[in-house]
Amino acid sequence: MPPHPYRDGYRLTPQLRKISPQTSFNGSEHHRAALISAKQSIPAGQIWYVEDDCPAELKADVLRFIRNWSPDPLPDTESLAEIAPQLAEDLVIHRQIENSDRMVFAAVMLPTGWRPAEKLGLSFREIHQVVPGMDLTRSESLVEAVIQGGPFERYVWGMRFAHCWNDHPDQPRASFDPDHPCVLVKLERQVTVGFPEHSALLFLIRQEILPQDSLDRPALAQTLRSMTAEQTAYKGLTNDLEGLLAWLES
Repeated sequence: MPPHPYRDGYRLTPQLRKISPQTSFNGSEHHRAALISAKQSIPAGQIWYVEDDCPAELKADVLRFIRNWSPDPLPDTESLAEIAPQLAEDLVIHRQIENSDRMVFAAVMLPTGWRPAEKLGLSFREIHQVVPGMDLTRSESLVEAVIQGGPFERYVWGMRFAHCWNDHPDQPRASFDPDHPCVLVKLERQVTVGFPEHSALLFLIRQEILPQDSLDRPALAQTLRSMTAEQTAYKGLTNDLEGLLAWLES
């Protein structure tokens, strides 16, 4: 069963949990198939694959890891870009270069509110500077620890008011409708896999949706009330929060 991370409050620390390589890819066959199907339906103009300065040897080792552990039927190819549409997970690779890290590869077909092309070449710190209240003072140390350890697992969450896997910024997002409430919590399971021989790490990103009838409404309301106005805006809830809280607490 997927977790309900909102029960722990609105946390901005990494909350990494070490896992074994064989659990890097999980989820039911039905759920994984639904995500792969959603990837086949993204708009033709959506840019989902970008890379810059990602060595062939690193991509080959990432592909080897995927083939070793993914349960999905994969095509006979040596291209990560051709593998990505057949995986339930989206893929992001960061490399340490000189005194920082950079995103050097992304195959993200089902993003949660971001454009892969805009993040290419940015560091972990730069990518997450937009998150209100997030402490990034030790971000470089965190990247180093993830590269040398793991795999690690963490979950992030957000509110959604319609069932949709593709939350690209160009896609319309439903608002809360008090007359016909559809209230979902969307999860991202983020797995980080280190490749220390390349000074690099792989992010595996897989989505889940917690259905309305499974939600812990009092806990969710309490967490939403604990957020600052900036955090509420970052989560896209400024205009929906009042009505959503009234529904959750009714």
